[in-house]
Amino acid sequence: GKTIEAGLILQELLGRKRIRRVLFVTPANLRDQWKTILREFFGINAVIMSSRNRRKLESQLLVGGNPWGYYNFIITSIDYAKQPGIREEIIQFEWDMIIIDEAHNVMRPHLGTDDPRADSFKQSYGFAKTLAEEYQNLLLLTATPHNGHRDCFASLLEMIHSELITEEASHKYLINKDRAINHICQRRRGDVEDWIKESRYNKNPFPERDSNEIYIKPSDQFYNTFDALNEFSKHVLERTKESLSKEKKLSIWNILHFHKRAISSPHALLCSVDNRIKEIEKKLQRNYKAIDDPESLLSPEEAAQSVMDGYENDRLDEDELDERHDKLIITETMEDLNKEKSLLLEVKKEAKKLKKEDRKMIELIEGVLPRRFNDSKKVIIFTRYIDTLTYIEGNLLTKIENTLKYKDFEIYSVHGKMASPRRQDIYNKFLEAEKGILISTDCMAEGIDLQFSANQVINYELTWNPNRLEQRNGRVDRFGQPKKKVYIRTLIMKNTLEMDILETLVKKASEIKNVYGFVPGFFGDPEAVIDHIMEKRKGESKKDAQKTLDRWIQFSQSVDDIISVFFSEQQIKEIMQDSFYGHSNINLEEIEERMRLTEENIGNEETLLRFLEKAVDLYEGEMKLKNEHNKIYEINLPEGIQNEIGVRFDYNYLITPNREVDVSRNKINGVSLKNPVVSGLVEKIKNEAFSIDNEFYGRTAAFASDIVSKINVIFHVKIRYVINTEPKTLMEEISKVGGDLFSGEILEDELVDQIWQSDWDNHHKNKIELIKHLKMALKLESLNDLLDSLASKRREAIISERKTMIKTLQEQGLSTDLEGIDDLDVVGIDLITITLIYPKFG
Repeated sequence: GKTIEAGLILQELLGRKRIRRVLFVTPANLRDQWKTILREFFGINAVIMSSRNRRKLESQLLVGGNPWGYYNFIITSIDYAKQPGIREEIIQFEWDMIIIDEAHNVMRPHLGTDDPRADSFKQSYGFAKTLAEEYQNLLLLTATPHNGHRDCFASLLEMIHSELITEEASHKYLINKDRAINHICQRRRGDVEDWIKESRYNKNPFPERDSNEIYIKPSDQFYNTFDALNEFSKHVLERTKESLSKEKKLSIWNILHFHKRAISSPHALLCSVDNRIKEIEKKLQRNYKAIDDPESLLSPEEAAQSVMDGYENDRLDEDELDERHDKLIITETMEDLNKEKSLLLEVKKEAKKLKKEDRKMIELIEGVLPRRFNDSKKVIIFTRYIDTLTYIEGNLLTKIENTLKYKDFEIYSVHGKMASPRRQDIYNKFLEAEKGILISTDCMAEGIDLQFSANQVINYELTWNPNRLEQRNGRVDRFGQPKKKVYIRTLIMKNTLEMDILETLVKKASEIKNVYGFVPGFFGDPEAVIDHIMEKRKGESKKDAQKTLDRWIQFSQSVDDIISVFFSEQQIKEIMQDSFYGHSNINLEEIEERMRLTEENIGNEETLLRFLEKAVDLYEGEMKLKNEHNKIYEINLPEGIQNEIGVRFDYNYLITPNREVDVSRNKINGVSLKNPVVSGLVEKIKNEAFSIDNEFYGRTAAFASDIVSKINVIFHVKIRYVINTEPKTLMEEISKVGGDLFSGEILEDELVDQIWQSDWDNHHKNKIELIKHLKMALKLESLNDLLDSLASKRREAIISERKTMIKTLQEQGLSTDLEGIDDLDVVGIDLITITLIYPKFG
């Protein structure tokens, strides 16, 4: 994914000492995900800077210290960072690299910055443009870089380099593709599939998707509930017919919010109605007359993003936005408040009746879930609202108690109000369960790989954002899914706004994805929806206005028009013309060979496993194979050793070198240097080995092998090079060379590799013999020549490799920033370790 790719680039630049301080700018809801991935995959401890977290960070500094300047890795949200005061603070400091995630949120608004409703987008764009101008290294990440408007897309390219675009006229841009291709990596799933199929692997790494909609016919009581809701909606809209445009738009978003809640579940509607009635009663008690500024509660932008399933901002999370929508009251008189309360009480009465005969809930429990259990006993249910989540959970728990088909099933629920560790803990339990149903809001639709826990998703209602729907489904339909097929089911109520419009939009988005391989971010400017609705409203007769909300604002008759706004053929054509899809000129076999050489030189999981076996035995612990097929081992260490290495486990600790088992089984830990048991034992052994009380002082070892017939020695050497680029850079590598201990004869490289990869056995030598042989190794007459020869040979090999790489990249038109990389000099040779190898049977 994009985050891992960014981390690899970041780690490479850190390793080259090209960067030191990095600022990560992300949507508010992705900050925790970034923090976790940077820590767990790359060992980078970044801090999150936000209005809520700032005081905590400041408390850890000296008086007057500024967190922006103190911490080298800071994650912040675009909404927080773009505020004028915060923005000025940020650019006071030097940053070596800026990484902006979901970069489509910082593109220039369509047709420039003159549109007054684009204020928020203008601030985001202005902030990102300032960062691009101030700092040298900029990395933009997005799955939807093109929103159908070339001028918006061009603004992102311009941030990378001004020469990538040419402005031909006002808001008319030409993209210089020959230059831009060197700055863009853009791949669709289909590109990756083709790429891997054409390699020697010749297999599809992704599962097949089986996706269908389940249509549910509403009951008479459903229509009765909506009749009552439409009366309330009409009252709200009529109250603002003479008001300012902003208040009118807020009212429409507010009504759509209530309709969405009703379509989701009668319980969600009831919760919203109760919240609003309580707010009205507060105002009535205070003899309330009018709202001075409804935007103090909810801005039009926030209202729009909430209804259109956009993304939360730094001020309010999604659940807080929903609660404020419930309480958003725009009125002028006490009479209006009392009228609204009476209409809401009628909605409440009808919604309570609907809960007793909710056909969607019946279809889920009696139809959809039992059919899905035929394929797998694990299912994930997504819903937009916490109130709907608790409603589903309650109904399922009742069924588990009373229905045989749900026997032994566990129900797990997670939502955005839970702390991240709590959500992860619940998910881990679902991951381990044999039979389970996970109910989740969209807090699990991003940043967490769910493919190892299930291959089935049920969308309890249709999200109004095609990209969010794709993110939900993509949690299980992704690389690494162990099942060959994933099943997606979406529940849709017939004859509703959900079916009439948004199902059509989502289907069109799906059609575009199937044909072109991407889902554009069509709802980047959701106010266009309201503008379109209000434009269609003009000229409608009063008689038409008395019909249901869908008809009153002409949703049902506007399907084709709205599709033409968001899915025009011209926009799709422009996206394809401007795209750089299909980057697949990296040779997978070459990467595999590089990985093989790296593992050969410094080891892999199997190397660490061998170390672990020896270390556990050294400290009188026990390590035994529990599952031969999956290579799962059980470790038990004495309590004193656990305390010393800082890891306590009352149970037997399970560990495996099998990466697939590691990521798919929560209670089984992977063998890696980031594993606390492995790293703890490494540190303990290093501390003891390098103690001045130790006669061997550390970096020496000995083992017996059946590969050798004489005593041999292998030296590991750190070679340092200076690369004559501009500026000059340093590089280090570890290499090995071997020789006969007595004759000094140099061993062939292939034999050294064979010895090193062979099984190691106890040498059974005493301390006197070991010290004698180690001293002989250090006094070999040929040692200096041996090390110099190794360094010279490695330098020539690196130069040859880099010349070949430059030639290949030049042929592909990708040779940038390569001058001098094949010009290097050896500046240091350090002996790192000495290993004695004794004949096993000698």
